[in-house]
Amino acid sequence: MGRTTMGWLIARAKNMTAGGWAGFLAVVVLVGLGLFVAGARWVNTSPNRCATCHPVLTELWQESQGHPADRVTCYQCHARHAELPESANAFGYVRDRLIPEGYAAFEERVEARCEGCHTDIRSKTEENRKLIRINHKVHLAKTDHQGNPLDLGCLDCHRSIAHDKAEVPTWRPRMYGCFTGDCHRKDRNKDNCRRCHYQHLAEPGAEVL
Repeated sequence: MGRTTMGWLIARAKNMTAGGWAGFLAVVVLVGLGLFVAGARWVNTSPNRCATCHPVLTELWQESQGHPADRVTCYQCHARHAELPESANAFGYVRDRLIPEGYAAFEERVEARCEGCHTDIRSKTEENRKLIRINHKVHLAKTDHQGNPLDLGCLDCHRSIAHDKAEVPTWRPRMYGCFTGDCHRKDRNKDNCRRCHYQHLAEPGAEVL
């Protein structure tokens, strides 16, 4: 069977015209290019590849409650998503879509990806089941004790958003993080809990305990 097939291929090759050879080579190039692009994309975007260098972080991400592994991947948070401005060419656009340029877990890239999904977060007030009320707009406008803008970003409060090492993981800001540096200097006393913890969120009309 093998010899018969090989003989048929040799006979076909001998009888192939110049146009036939050109078409054959074009198919080979396209298939090879497709395999190269697929391999390069897998190397740059697969969580399995990330896990080879970051096994602990990958495990924490897989157990994340804030960004479940079945819905959010490493690539979606840590890579630049290609856009097509008017000055760009189609080849560059396709290249960036398939093989992210400069792929790395830079914080500034993560910030941009956060706002890519949470488009209205800068003006939103969060009230959640943990009885914490967070006004994003107020926090983003905060200044230090000298009046200089703090220029807070997503990761300043949500550092543990997908890679929380605590015994009880959470994507919410932790109190010790809120009391770091110039944040909430006047609120660091045990009698000012209601500043962030609103008891009435759980039971309307209830007093703060």
